[in-house]
Amino acid sequence: MTEKELRKLHRQDLLELLVEQSREASRLNTALNEKEQECRETTEGNERLKAKLDEKDVQLEKLKSRLDEKDAEQAQQAAAGEEQLEGLKAKLDEKDALIEKLKGRLDEKDALLEKLKGRLDEKDAALSGQSTDREAGLKRLKDRLDEKDALIGKLREQLERREMKIEKLEAETERLRQNKWKEMKESGLPAELLNRLKALL
Repeated sequence: MTEKELRKLHRQDLLELLVEQSREASRLNTALNEKEQECRETTEGNERLKAKLDEKDVQLEKLKSRLDEKDAEQAQQAAAGEEQLEGLKAKLDEKDALIEKLKGRLDEKDALLEKLKGRLDEKDAALSGQSTDREAGLKRLKDRLDEKDALIGKLREQLERREMKIEKLEAETERLRQNKWKEMKESGLPAELLNRLKALL
């Protein structure tokens, strides 16, 4: 609006125009404040993200250091593979004995569970015409039996995992034995000594 047009306006029109401009200025100021708040929040978010990235970098460095340590340990273990063979064989024997013991205990548990199931079936027949309290007691017994079944399942899973670990140990032992045998053959030892060492391995 030009200055000439402003002069033609009445006092009331000018006041309304000023009020409207004041409202517009207030609205723009509010919007500006909101944008500034958004900018501050964005900046704070960026700072938090940067802090998290820094933490991740520190964690990565720690992990890298740990991996380097593990690599060094594995190199030492590879160098001492000959000494570990006998230890692995002894451990495998212990694991076999433990597994056999666990299998025996599982068989005992199975037999006991079968016996309990038979007794529960007998209780079912005897309690079919009796009170609700006895039915509740029977339900508790069945719940306990279900818990035992779940425990047996867990034990079987543990046994399977143990067997898998033993298979891996056996495979690793065989690999170490073959590598050691190859090293000894390549070392130029006499055939008689090689035969005696092969018998030991």
